[in-house]
Amino acid sequence: MDIDTYRDQVKTQIVDHEYEPLSPADAKPFDPVWHKEDEDPTIGRTKVFITINGDLELDTEILETTTESFRTLVGSASPPTDGSFQNLFGYIIYPRRGFDEELIEFATEEFTVANRRTNVFPLLYDLDAEALHTHTVPRLKGRGFYEKQKFDAEELLTLASE
Repeated sequence: MDIDTYRDQVKTQIVDHEYEPLSPADAKPFDPVWHKEDEDPTIGRTKVFITINGDLELDTEILETTTESFRTLVGSASPPTDGSFQNLFGYIIYPRRGFDEELIEFATEEFTVANRRTNVFPLLYDLDAEALHTHTVPRLKGRGFYEKQKFDAEELLTLASE
């Protein structure tokens, strides 16, 4: 499988779950970005943003910089309003052919997910193994946020044939 095939299949799943694209102007420099507001029974009101990064170069520094840039987009696309609270989620998927263990560990264990009103998860999709590397669900604090990430990853970002 290649990146374009993965992107097309994920787009179909995302659209089937009623996500809508951000305008290209609002999504810059990411394209496309899909989003949806929803009510989660465990953690309350959520707004979720999803993008797929197809840049060929990827190491821990690039992953961190790119994911933090996506976090900025998530926060700016959902400015805080008086009297309302939203849990902001961002999923940035990096589909590639194989990953070294250092990058997998950094993305799924070391990267700071929660920061500045947002929970942004870098997810690695191995095109050869057709496997998505997600974050493990902790035993205590923040469990609901990681469970949502796991559920969303299974529903939206893992291909149906898996």
